[in-house]
Amino acid sequence: MKKVLILLVIGIGAFYGCSRVQTANTAGLKEGDIVFQTSKSKQAPLVALATRSAYTHCGIIVFKGDQPYVLEASTVVKCTPYREWVDRGVGKVCHKRRVFKNKDIKIRYKQYLGKSYDLQFKFNNGKYYCSELVYEIYKEQFDTELCTPKKVKQYYLPDKVKRAMKRRNIQEDQLVVAPCDLL
Repeated sequence: MKKVLILLVIGIGAFYGCSRVQTANTAGLKEGDIVFQTSKSKQAPLVALATRSAYTHCGIIVFKGDQPYVLEASTVVKCTPYREWVDRGVGKVCHKRRVFKNKDIKIRYKQYLGKSYDLQFKFNNGKYYCSELVYEIYKEQFDTELCTPKKVKQYYLPDKVKRAMKRRNIQEDQLVVAPCDLL
């Protein structure tokens, strides 16, 4: 059943224009690239359903020496080796977005490390969910708003999504940024 749901999520993502995929090849990665994947987390099918996107998790590329890592908010904000991050996703693939085509940037990320994951998807509470982390870094460090945050109720909210929201105290009027909004 879980495999069928994952295939359905990938199919929905392809239908909605999110089918461009990159493999785990590290050639051409630059600091600041935003990477997207279909996560295997328990919440991923609900995120995919609500957003109608295959992309349920994202992070931002940072380099330590010459090695790429993904700065991500999962259980906590951490740096995960790029290939390990890609291998964790469904199909071991990811999509990449480069915001600044002709500009090299450096992400100041150490201030975020160890911060808790935000299960309630709220802004400005000292905790982060994946797309909020990426959104905030670009807004704060580069004065670039990657998208306009949306109210939760602007996404597709069938009963199973609403039940999960209620358990986490996620309000329909609160503003959020989903991974697919950053594409």
